[in-house]
Amino acid sequence: MHSKVAVKDLKVGMFVADLDRPWIDTPFLLQGFLIEDNHQIAELQRVCEFVVVDRARSAGDEFRRGDKAPAPGGRAASGAPSIRLAETGASDAPSGAAHEREPPAPAADRRGGIVESLRSLLRRPGKGRRAPPVAGAPEPARPLFRPPSGPAVEYRDVLTVEEEIAPARQAYERTGEVLRKLASDVWAGHPIEIERVEEVVDEMVESMVRNPDALMWVARLRDADITTYGHGLQVAVYLVAFGRHLGFPRADLSQLGTIGLLLDIGKIRLPRPLLEKQGRLTPEEFERAKSHVALGLEILSATPNWPAPVIEGISQHHERMNGSGYPKALAGEAIGLFGRMAGVADCFAALTKARPYAEAVSSYEALRSITSWGGEYFHAPLVEQFVQAVGVFPVGSLVELSSGEVAVVVAHNKVRRLKPRVLLLTSPDKTPAAYPVMVDLLYDPKLAGDEPAFIRRSLPAGAYGLNPRENYLS
Repeated sequence: MHSKVAVKDLKVGMFVADLDRPWIDTPFLLQGFLIEDNHQIAELQRVCEFVVVDRARSAGDEFRRGDKAPAPGGRAASGAPSIRLAETGASDAPSGAAHEREPPAPAADRRGGIVESLRSLLRRPGKGRRAPPVAGAPEPARPLFRPPSGPAVEYRDVLTVEEEIAPARQAYERTGEVLRKLASDVWAGHPIEIERVEEVVDEMVESMVRNPDALMWVARLRDADITTYGHGLQVAVYLVAFGRHLGFPRADLSQLGTIGLLLDIGKIRLPRPLLEKQGRLTPEEFERAKSHVALGLEILSATPNWPAPVIEGISQHHERMNGSGYPKALAGEAIGLFGRMAGVADCFAALTKARPYAEAVSSYEALRSITSWGGEYFHAPLVEQFVQAVGVFPVGSLVELSSGEVAVVVAHNKVRRLKPRVLLLTSPDKTPAAYPVMVDLLYDPKLAGDEPAFIRRSLPAGAYGLNPRENYLS
């Protein structure tokens, strides 16, 4: 049972399930916590206007049994937008901060909500029904965001995921090696070797130009890495996929990849206990954590000839559209295109990756949160394009099908992104499959009964004890 509560009305014993702004922009790094004292209330009043309270997880007089029906009008009882899978006829509206061991039960179908709008976003550009899919067909150019270095490029997948997976894995591993060496150099006070960074970034770009799903698959399913360079790798992959979707030329894609790799490099100079603290940071600790942007720029300044867009993107990846970000509290158009893109990709990667202070949320839930923050904190049109670039169910996501099987998303269909190609990991009763089977939902397979299978809901990482890494295309 969720309710939106103004911060002036907060009380000890309430369980805060969600905030009115991105968690990573506040000292409350643990996503979901019980208010234990008035100091926490004062901190919430300092950074928020309202929060979402889960009465069923609250304590004492603030506890309420969660037996009320969902609120009408396409919104969950919390007041947070629900996500309806309108194209498939299913829905999923997970709690903003619940991280249960078992997946939540499917929510009732709700009209409206974020994915109702995502449905239209995924069908743009053009109106009405699409022509039948054509293998390798180019994605249409998107003139909304003009590439910085030249005319838009229409990319097409020239290899399948299976064909590109080996080069993608090699590019990912080589980039990880370079970043580990880079971290060591920074510790030793040596300048960054810009040539080596450019070399591995170009290798990543070439892989994603051939087929972006392969590298996104590798990045999602490799062992989680809590280090700075591990997060940077994830952000770099999403930023290159983002730029490719927008039709940016290779030069711009390389700059976006470099921004992703290096945007958190300044954290190498922060104390490890601060980075690994479990729970809320003090105001002093939060200010010190925010200094990683300036520290990163200081590190990069020791190496000449960084492209200006790279420096701008790194310096602005924590700026927010309403001026609430840092380090300069820039707002609106004062934030460059690469800075706005980096903010979206960085937030998505952070939410979907386990950290010392918070469990990972599903990609679906992360997209729901980012979409709800569009306009106020993130550039709304760019958020729309980011959803199109990674898909409502990004590659590597666990999903449950209408026929009962649990599957992992392997590749998107460019025409209908709500119907990706998936690898079935279980039978309908959730028994692990001895031999995982690939299924393309675009062609409406009938896995059980007479109805075509569709994605019923997104699942959190590790649902039903499954580890997709055991099956990834080796």
